[in-house]
Amino acid sequence: MTKKAIKTVKAPDPVIDTTPKRTSIGFMLSEKGGMGKTTVALTAAEQMTAANHPFFLIDADASTPNVGLTYRKAMYEGFRNGTTVTENLDLQTVSRKNSTTTKKKEAVLTLQEQITFTGNADDYFLADQIFDIAKQQDVLIVMPSQVAAYLNRWIEQNDVVGMLADPDNTIDIVFFFITNGTPESLELFVESVEASQGKIPHVLVKNLGAPTNIRWERGGFDPDGRIQALLDKYGFQSIFFPEMLIAPEDKNKILSEYIPFSEAIDSNWIPFSTNRRLKKWLREASLALWSTGLIPYHPDYIPEAVLIAEAEAEAALKAAEEAEAALKIAQAAAEAVVSESDAEPETSEVKVGSPVALADAFFDDTPEF
Repeated sequence: MTKKAIKTVKAPDPVIDTTPKRTSIGFMLSEKGGMGKTTVALTAAEQMTAANHPFFLIDADASTPNVGLTYRKAMYEGFRNGTTVTENLDLQTVSRKNSTTTKKKEAVLTLQEQITFTGNADDYFLADQIFDIAKQQDVLIVMPSQVAAYLNRWIEQNDVVGMLADPDNTIDIVFFFITNGTPESLELFVESVEASQGKIPHVLVKNLGAPTNIRWERGGFDPDGRIQALLDKYGFQSIFFPEMLIAPEDKNKILSEYIPFSEAIDSNWIPFSTNRRLKKWLREASLALWSTGLIPYHPDYIPEAVLIAEAEAEAALKAAEEAEAALKIAQAAAEAVVSESDAEPETSEVKVGSPVALADAFFDDTPEF
């Protein structure tokens, strides 16, 4: 039997993704007090922490850094005590040639003092560290009220608009602007957008929990359509952020004692009813922020869209595995057929006295004419 040579093909080298890692700087701001900026920022920090998403938290409120004291307690207590603070940064290194793994290592960032925006020249230089940090991981910044002029000056000094337009830039910036829907708050939103001529993306967060006389459900928000026109002009998003409806004494304890939401939910002191209400609110709040595509979802409250996508991906993977198995069976069958066709034919023996032998003898004895 003749065997055919099997041609082997060398597997191609694995494709290494050398695309630079993109990071983002998210500013939580409202410019006007009482808009619920702290609650929104706490929720974002909770989601990113629960999702094990590396991020650097900067609470620029010099007087009461509530978010910093809740989710980076050691750091912000250190600032208050005048001690040097260190923070670990997860550094991503680009995979080398012929390597399929992305290596991780840690670096330590040392901060001598809290980053704030007060108009002081030294504060601007200190704030420049934000970009150094953002080269390595995402940054969440909580801004105090009435510092828009200082923030805009810092943005102009660093030519942030030019940076965002640079094709080689890997840092995204977004402003989460929290509002209670009043004309005064919305006017500040318009000023924030126009300060960069719409070049810095904004998300308008309509906080249903902020004190207001606006009847959201009756169209009291944006009656002339001016805000929606501005959002449409620049392609900006807007979301509703739910009100935290839990017992006032429990809410005050969580916020005043700087207790992370997940810790409060798992604690023994929280009443059963408050626990249920807090879970419901956190699920709705985290889904609202996740819907922007800018904040990772909370692992305890996985969005239905994510579950559907995961199910579809799993089904597609199973179908691909079944197709691959069927292909292997078909290839094995084809190889078996080829092997049979390549086998040498056997010689047939004719027995004496058989009909075939008699017929051959007859024709051999027939005279030729």
